[in-house]
Amino acid sequence: MEVKNIDSRNGADQAGLTSLARPRVRFETEQRPGVDMKNLFRQGLKRITATERRARGPREAKVISVASLKGGVGKTTTSVNLASALARFHQQRVLLIDLDPQGHVGTSLRTQIQPGGGKLSQVLVGDEPGDVMDVATDTSVASLRVTPSDPALNEAENLLSTKIGKELILRDALEITRTYYDVIVIDCPPNLGNLTLNALVASDYLLVPCDLSPLALRGVDSLLGHAQQVGARLNPGLDLLGVVITRHDTRTPSMNEAVLTTLESSYGESLIPTRIGISTSLSRAQHMGTEIFEHDEKSRGAIHYRELAAEVARRLGVIN
Repeated sequence: MEVKNIDSRNGADQAGLTSLARPRVRFETEQRPGVDMKNLFRQGLKRITATERRARGPREAKVISVASLKGGVGKTTTSVNLASALARFHQQRVLLIDLDPQGHVGTSLRTQIQPGGGKLSQVLVGDEPGDVMDVATDTSVASLRVTPSDPALNEAENLLSTKIGKELILRDALEITRTYYDVIVIDCPPNLGNLTLNALVASDYLLVPCDLSPLALRGVDSLLGHAQQVGARLNPGLDLLGVVITRHDTRTPSMNEAVLTTLESSYGESLIPTRIGISTSLSRAQHMGTEIFEHDEKSRGAIHYRELAAEVARRLGVIN
């Protein structure tokens, strides 16, 4: 289901623009002997806008935001294990961005994240523009890099409100970064704040984990309504990758049926057929600080996330 642009506007009223025209205002500046103030001003702007940046790479990553407004649905578990599976089994160069101030990605991978990296908050609200790839670090999984946990993102959430073009900051910080990766997965905060808004504007796709509870279903509806507005006003290319059922308990079919029926009727083909079941191996892996494939690659949780990665790869058009 593509998130369509629903906010079309007519052309500007030329008469109205004319009536708003004003005479140009000349600012008188005290001239210092031997100083060309106009040239000095131009050079100053060049210094501000022409910061040294890395050359573009040979790739063009597909950016996926993993988002949910309800806690406890396996959002971070899905982000971590999907990113790992795409790197392990589909030979994708993957960057996993921990945009959640709670830092659960770092907790889930704490024994696999290598020393290094920096603060993502500095990239977003620092004095100088930066690239996300400059604060990422390696993991023990080949071709998987992550941004380290950053509690300062909590403050960045508020500071973003003071920035001009606040919705576009992460998108711009990924402009060069995405040319060095095949897939970028963003683990979003569980709310509709500035950080999540930045993620949606920067993304090509939205993946929504949802357990079979009425509260989670309401959260999906609210999130997708918000994403539709983002698609209409800020990111026409945003597409719904799918809704994935998590924490599926086959022992309580009657409790699941009503929510499942609603999801199927509402989202049709956007409902991913793979269902992530409740699995103690997933909980143990998180407790041990590893992704599921390192902990127990033959477990039910590992099988489910490998199947999810295969479906996501198919939807992304990944050949491997």
